[in-house]
Amino acid sequence: MADRAADAEVVSIDHLLERVGREGPVLTFQNEVVGIFDPALAVKVDKANTDQHTVPDSLIDYLGLRGAAAPVAWREVRALLSEQGGRLAAPQHMRGLYARMHAFLTRRCGAVQDLSELSWWTISESLLPLLVDGMDQRDTDALIGEQKTRYNGIVLQDFSFWRRVLNFHLSRRAARTVVRHIKRRARAAEPRDDFLQSLLPLADRIGVDRVAYLVSTVLAGMSGLPGLTAASLLYAMHRYPEWQQRIRAETTALSLEALYTLPMRELPCTSRFIKETIRVWPGLFALRRPAWHDIDAEGVSIKKGAAYELSSYYQHHSPEFWDAPDVFDPDRWLPSRRQPNKGAYVPFGFASRACIGSAVGHAQLVLFCALVTREFDIQVQTDPAPWMKLEGFALPMAFRGVVTPAPG
Repeated sequence: MADRAADAEVVSIDHLLERVGREGPVLTFQNEVVGIFDPALAVKVDKANTDQHTVPDSLIDYLGLRGAAAPVAWREVRALLSEQGGRLAAPQHMRGLYARMHAFLTRRCGAVQDLSELSWWTISESLLPLLVDGMDQRDTDALIGEQKTRYNGIVLQDFSFWRRVLNFHLSRRAARTVVRHIKRRARAAEPRDDFLQSLLPLADRIGVDRVAYLVSTVLAGMSGLPGLTAASLLYAMHRYPEWQQRIRAETTALSLEALYTLPMRELPCTSRFIKETIRVWPGLFALRRPAWHDIDAEGVSIKKGAAYELSSYYQHHSPEFWDAPDVFDPDRWLPSRRQPNKGAYVPFGFASRACIGSAVGHAQLVLFCALVTREFDIQVQTDPAPWMKLEGFALPMAFRGVVTPAPG
């Protein structure tokens, strides 16, 4: 897509808007990919596809080394993880999460660095104890290696041969670490508060190897979009310093212990700022998913093996759902101004496969905003000028600066 505005901050969707207006919300692209741009229909199609999706077989299954067992539906896995995610957003876990993010930023103070990378790693690395609790430093390093494979692919877009070889070894090391913890935890009598705990009951049904695959899937979610969103939040604070000041005033008015309870009624500016940042710069602009079986939903037919595409970017920038959709305006979320968007706002993905860690993810973004406004000063280099790269996802570029502890 071509640039829309003179400052190239927003990817143009004019052509897509014209096609939808002319042909309707269901379009056909190359290779018979079906694009679905009606929010309600997008959810129905995705749900029809996901409802029958099961945890995939592993090499053990293909080799016939495991006895037959009823497949486990993804919706069951999602229910287990979502319920655990709600529990992990409790104050005692937020206290530890804030402390880990604070320690990470403190170690990185004083040098000019890439602030997008810094945001990504502040978010991603601090989440690991909520995935697998009780790891020593060697195990933690193994999972950080797996996170590096995500960073290399998602952010750096490095798909070179040697990078793929290295990523394979990093992923295998992480998988072995997770398998070891699953076996150890299965023998232990005392449960732990982490995402792995919610998946342990599945081990007898689907095997340790597939539980390890599910843990890797959660790790992938932790190692991608939350960090990108944090980078966008920091960039938005730089672009709109008046909002940074409002967030600082709001968060410093509360004690840390109060912040850990996530009192959103006392953080209205922070809440609106996060919502608007995600609306303007969603993590992934489009999702292309294979049809696991034939889909027929409200006249939309997609054959098994074909693909359909959903777009949060389109939904977040369509004038059908938003006034002045390309304008960064957190106050659009004020109750007096809020307009019905027909389900067009999908901050954590489309309903049937939305982020299972959304409770923890949103909580961490709130704490991140508090952390970088009340605990640190960030001086952004303005030459060259930072800008937002919009190619599949939002990522601030030339976004460099120095982080220092806030005075007194």
